[in-house]
Amino acid sequence: MKHLVAERFWCIKQMDIFRDFAEVDADALAQITAFKRFKIGEPLCAEGVYLLKEGRVKISETPVDDAEPITLEVLEPGEMFGAGTWEEDDGLPSVTAETITEAVIGIVSARNFLFFLKRKPHLAMPMQNQFNRFTQKLIQAAQHFVRQRTGVGERGTETGLRLVARGLGLCRDETRLRLVARGPVPRRPAITNKLSNITFRSPASRLALLLQTYAMPPLPDGTVWTCKFSIKTFARLIGSSEEKIEELLEQFQQHHLIKKRFRRIQILDTWQIKKITNSRMCTLPRTPKDTSA
Repeated sequence: MKHLVAERFWCIKQMDIFRDFAEVDADALAQITAFKRFKIGEPLCAEGVYLLKEGRVKISETPVDDAEPITLEVLEPGEMFGAGTWEEDDGLPSVTAETITEAVIGIVSARNFLFFLKRKPHLAMPMQNQFNRFTQKLIQAAQHFVRQRTGVGERGTETGLRLVARGLGLCRDETRLRLVARGPVPRRPAITNKLSNITFRSPASRLALLLQTYAMPPLPDGTVWTCKFSIKTFARLIGSSEEKIEELLEQFQQHHLIKKRFRRIQILDTWQIKKITNSRMCTLPRTPKDTSA
């Protein structure tokens, strides 16, 4: 495999940092954040962490031959991104971030944000508040569906909810105690990924770390498999889009680092996976197949 390629920006999607943090965590973050209003087309390249409160931001790459810029990411309100130290090189594409609407953005120094994460080791993806809101909406939809179809009272609704919850794979204890009309208290899903494993890392480094973390013990023949994850689960755990996950898995496979088999992944080169993990702000070089696409 060729040398890894450095990346200038990292970003976290699949979250709303202004809604998903608990109040005490949000207050602690607010103390180290300075908000600023930006006009359309303003660049955001200084080293630091950016919290997008209003508006949209685009990260794009301009090829060396000055062809049309390629949009890499578009960030929406609630999402965050960061810029690392960067030295311009005429032999490499130019990567920039800029507002594509008027925007309000919170800016935190990299040092302060790292210290914040160190003080808040419990912060993880998917966020607890995010999961609570999703589950609450799911339960309300189930309640409405059961009442509409059965036309029965509270007792019948609870019975119907148990059937719905069983079909969704929720545990029986939660079905009996929590999935009722009196206000469920959903709990955090078993699999999470610490925010400190996601920030200040390229998507490739995050994915490699996740594969490393959830790799099963080697089989007698030396084969290494990971736990079963869907594309959606991968995306939520590393704060990326499903399209980006599919692209990265394809890249990993083209470089003979992994082999995809249904929802399971076989790790073929543990040393290279570890190298990508440790690189933090680097990614894989494109293969000829990637370039022609």
